[in-house]
Amino acid sequence: KRRTAPSIPSFYKPKAKANSVGTLVKREAKRRKEQETLLLSEDELRQIWYMMEELGSYNDSGDEVRINYDGFSQVLTRCRECFGPQIEPYFKAPVFLKFERDGNGCISANQFLNYLNLRTTMHQNRLELSAFDPDNTGSLTTEQLEEYVKSLVPQVSALSDMQPSFLKDYGRIAVRKLLFFHGKNGAVRIRDLVNSIVLQELNELKNNQLQEHQLISNWFSFQSTQRVYKTFLALDEDMNGLLSRTEFSAISNGTMSPLFISRIFEEHVMRMRVVQGRTMDLMAFTDFVLAWDHRTHPAAIKYFFDLFDLKKQGVITPVELYIFFKEIHHMWVHVMHEYADLSIYDVVDEILDMVKPKVTARIAPEDLAASGMSGIFFSMLSDVKQFYDYNYRENLMHQDDDSGSS
Repeated sequence: KRRTAPSIPSFYKPKAKANSVGTLVKREAKRRKEQETLLLSEDELRQIWYMMEELGSYNDSGDEVRINYDGFSQVLTRCRECFGPQIEPYFKAPVFLKFERDGNGCISANQFLNYLNLRTTMHQNRLELSAFDPDNTGSLTTEQLEEYVKSLVPQVSALSDMQPSFLKDYGRIAVRKLLFFHGKNGAVRIRDLVNSIVLQELNELKNNQLQEHQLISNWFSFQSTQRVYKTFLALDEDMNGLLSRTEFSAISNGTMSPLFISRIFEEHVMRMRVVQGRTMDLMAFTDFVLAWDHRTHPAAIKYFFDLFDLKKQGVITPVELYIFFKEIHHMWVHVMHEYADLSIYDVVDEILDMVKPKVTARIAPEDLAASGMSGIFFSMLSDVKQFYDYNYRENLMHQDDDSGSS
């Protein structure tokens, strides 16, 4: 007769497998709970400041509180009583040692409070972004980023005037900056965003005291995204939602060279958008606007360098410089009606002298970044009006001085 298996006590629970769904969910819930406990409110930050002010001392000029490690530790003791043990990571010895100390071993309490504020903002950013990462991949796709940005609209008074019909295009335009500066293969790692100045720009919209000129200069504002959208619509003469090369060329009032425009379409339209083929959609247009407005940024250097690197060798040689500036020279004579004896070779030599590449006559992306001249470099090789302003820069400066003194 077969024996019956002994009954397993009800209090026994099998140990969960390391990578089971239940374990991963609990682990993520614990991680997010721990992060929440590290968030400090404005009131809590104010209380910490009062403690540091009491246990520290003002410097001779009276504009900064200094505190030594003993006082720092006493602040921790008080904070632990007020806020619990979760505050301890902010007051560890290695944190104190991060700050510059004076002859008395004191650090700046003002700088420490700024550090607390920054860390709190980073934790808050991570929590908000992670809410749109349901699979816990550590990255957000383009679609998830759009949902995140659109979720902020009801919370930001500066975006309250937005029409519901524009919300979709607002999200598409806004997230291009996050993707342009931090994206890879259509996604952005959350850890790259939490302390990003681009995300900081987005968070600045939560400040209800922003002036109109500040809103206009903020990429994520209604005013800024509308500017990009309306410019695209104005260029789209046949209103098919796409820009041909001819339509796009009107963006500079005809001062960008045809070769430069062709290379934009070859590198950043035809290669990336098989469906639209030879026409530019709103996203590709937005990428160009971002690159043009930030010509010195590494992401923009990569964007434009690909246009000039005709042989795909990773360098730009005098041959490419000659080819591109030859078109600018033609427009210099026939569009700007300037003197024809401008030497192309002299300009090529001037560009090389300006960038000073490590390897003679071979300009790499790193050379452009190191020179700090990438903005001028790309401008004068692509737009005759930009070259005009560069060539007559001293005269233009004198004109500005004269107008300012009159």
